[in-house]
Amino acid sequence: MSGPPILRMDAGVHAVGAAGGKGANLSRLVKLGHEVPPFVVVSPAALDQALHSSGAISAIAEILAGLDADRVGEQARAIQSIVSQTPVPDQLRTEILDAVREIIGSDDFAAVRSSALDEDAAALSFAGLHDSFLFVRGDDALIDAIRRVWASAFNERALAYRLSSGAGVHAISIAVVVQKMIDPRASGVVFTVNPVNGSVQQVLINALYGTGEGLVSRGFDADSFVVDKQTLKIEATVAIKSEAVVMAAGGGVKDVAVAEDRAGLPSLSDEEARSVAKAAIAIENSFRKPQDIEFAFDHAGKLFVLQTRPITTAAEYGPAAGNPLLWDNSNIIESFSGVTSPMTFSVIRRAYTIVYRCFAEVMGIRPGVVQENRFVFENMLGLFRGQVYYNLLNWYRLVGMFPGFNYNRAFMESMMGVRQPAATVEAAPQPAMQRYFVELPALLKLLGRSGRNFFRIRTLTAEFETNFRENYSRWSKIDLDSLRPHELMNLYLEFEERVLWKWRAPIINDFFVMIFYGVLRKLTAKWCGDEGGSLQNDLISGEGGIESTEPAKQLLRMAAVAARDEALREVIVTQGPDEALSRVRGEARFASFNGMIDHYLELYGFRCMNELKLEEPSLRDNPAFLLMLLRNYLTGDASRLDLAAQDAREKEIRRDAERRAFGAIRSPFKRAVFRRVLANARLGVKNRENMRFARTRIFGLVREVMRAIGRQFTAEGLIATPQDVFFLTLDEVFDYIKGTAVTTDLAGLIDLRRREFEAYRAGTPADDRFETFGMAYHRNAFAGPRDETPIEEGVLRGTPCSPGRITGAVKVLRSPDEARLSGEILVAERTDPGWVPLYPSISGLLIERGSILSHSAIVAREMGSPTIVGIRGLTDTLKSGDVVTMDGSAGSVHVVDP
Repeated sequence: MSGPPILRMDAGVHAVGAAGGKGANLSRLVKLGHEVPPFVVVSPAALDQALHSSGAISAIAEILAGLDADRVGEQARAIQSIVSQTPVPDQLRTEILDAVREIIGSDDFAAVRSSALDEDAAALSFAGLHDSFLFVRGDDALIDAIRRVWASAFNERALAYRLSSGAGVHAISIAVVVQKMIDPRASGVVFTVNPVNGSVQQVLINALYGTGEGLVSRGFDADSFVVDKQTLKIEATVAIKSEAVVMAAGGGVKDVAVAEDRAGLPSLSDEEARSVAKAAIAIENSFRKPQDIEFAFDHAGKLFVLQTRPITTAAEYGPAAGNPLLWDNSNIIESFSGVTSPMTFSVIRRAYTIVYRCFAEVMGIRPGVVQENRFVFENMLGLFRGQVYYNLLNWYRLVGMFPGFNYNRAFMESMMGVRQPAATVEAAPQPAMQRYFVELPALLKLLGRSGRNFFRIRTLTAEFETNFRENYSRWSKIDLDSLRPHELMNLYLEFEERVLWKWRAPIINDFFVMIFYGVLRKLTAKWCGDEGGSLQNDLISGEGGIESTEPAKQLLRMAAVAARDEALREVIVTQGPDEALSRVRGEARFASFNGMIDHYLELYGFRCMNELKLEEPSLRDNPAFLLMLLRNYLTGDASRLDLAAQDAREKEIRRDAERRAFGAIRSPFKRAVFRRVLANARLGVKNRENMRFARTRIFGLVREVMRAIGRQFTAEGLIATPQDVFFLTLDEVFDYIKGTAVTTDLAGLIDLRRREFEAYRAGTPADDRFETFGMAYHRNAFAGPRDETPIEEGVLRGTPCSPGRITGAVKVLRSPDEARLSGEILVAERTDPGWVPLYPSISGLLIERGSILSHSAIVAREMGSPTIVGIRGLTDTLKSGDVVTMDGSAGSVHVVDP
């Protein structure tokens, strides 16, 4: 190997090929300004020179050529014997000793360490396989130590590791670091990813008295310091350190007993531990990967970094990789639960981009600001292991475009059901003059524009509904199979142009709800003394006119008809859903009821479970599901079929809430303010649900457009089945039609996606909330911090949404498709609008996910079902048949009989 045999510490950053992994890292640390003991690198060229000079190279090559895993120990010893007896040429010896004397000093002790060329590579780690020697002094001792490090490159452990890892054995060479020896008071190792729990937000320091050999070679007990990277808070565990490794007289090391009065004291002060953590974090950030770092404090208290190497086993790179992103599925899991198809994700990502650009523009954000933040609008969502997440920091950035960030962010978090605010997101600090002359006018302008929009909310809503109704009525009558692929594509683009780009009213109303519901919540707590947080829910119940409840109410009317017809009732109750549908469809005596089914499917046939997921079959595909729902109604509590009684109950809850609220407010002025806020909150919530129903309808149309394209692609032999189109993205389909595709093998692409998404369904989903760093899909575990708050034994707690205290058995459902319910308390991880038809068959509703403004909570309130959402540990704690007492006002669930 060519190149200089000696590399100096002050010669700049050395390449790994010349200095080995350890030497290259040390030179980089020096360049970065860290305190590193002076060192010299004896490059691999020195070993090559010695072996070629003595002629030993051919004998070693011959042994390596026949290396055998069964004889590796014997072969390693033979090579080591050759290397250890190889003389160092005089000129090389002189160059080494001169460099060491100049850089380190002739009387100082040195540490002689291995530095393999492929040491600490991305997929390899030779840590601990090669030999190092401490407290070496004297020319002969130094040369001998270097030769012994050379020999260790061929020891049994190193050769066996190379064979097993495929690292190669035919060009083995090694550099040697000769470093000034620090006589440490304390030393240790710091990991920039906590290896105990895998946390990338914690630094773990292991430290003891004396040299690090006590940790590395002896396994002595050591102190442990866990340091939070953001706060530098320390959690220390102090060990009884009865032994230490220190310098022996004349060189080398020896084990000594630690004095009893020091053994139980921490080896590092808090200040020293923080200084180690800060240095480690800086090194990690510079190297952009988690690091395993050796350090030492001398007796004067000075910190030295002895070496650093990447942690090759770390699952995550963590903050060192940069680009921190925070992902949270909060309320979005209600609409897109479980694995979601590529087509659905591509459609909703595009829709969010359009809709929120409209929102920013309609709220008066300058076009230049919108353009500058286009990356924010285009990246509101993410997909991990097939599941949809909010890119939460971009939502904060969206809110941050508006003045009054700190108020708006709290309302946004409440509306989205964000359980834990993002700790690192704060409004940019502004000088007082800027706040008065820039922020205040902007805030007043926003309030003025918002006030105008809020004042016109009824008009805006009516205009939106008229536009939607006219377009939807026309689109829903189109025979999609009569259109060619490019015409279907243009029809989808027409949906975007005529509906999505005019989605201003729903977005303004969402902002309207965010403000007024948030204010109502604060006022009920402050003015009405409602510390439990349920009064505002009771106040907005019983509003009526919420279109989302109509499908369930229509089914209740159908059930009431069936209850009066004994023959029809018997068919629905005693037959399976498919057979019951066949009987109703086929027998003339049920013609009138069959007409009711057709009418229901005409109005609501686009609905289904997970109805915003385009790949899901609709009620039109599976009308037998209606018969299963009707069976539940007919075998449950007959009083639940009485819509008038249900409405009366909700009205009474509302009147009682008004008595409580206004009874607590004495000031006429406050009463007037409260009344106005309440009226606006009620209106906003009602509008929100009704316009969400428009969203469901448009998604139903998109589903049918994509299916029509799938049928035509199948007929042309491009894909195997029409349903396969959902494994493609919207752009991939349109690009194939337009001639802008970069991949035209659609069937091959679908096969790849199918394998990937089937693995997602069979595997472990990503956590509900987690951070990624660097490249989002690389070296990130998609795991969030665990909630260590203990769950109270026998009691579960969540957010109260709809009042009522009942005791009964629970029915735990993962999916509503095969639900047979007869008055149980429904327990689910999450629900979406497609679950609503189940609500008349239950006595109460408990949901693990969701917020007080989630669809399930609002509709359950309107239908009179006591409801609690956001119950941590719900589906892991309860099983079907468990008897509980739930209090919808207090948000508590007591397990009575597990």
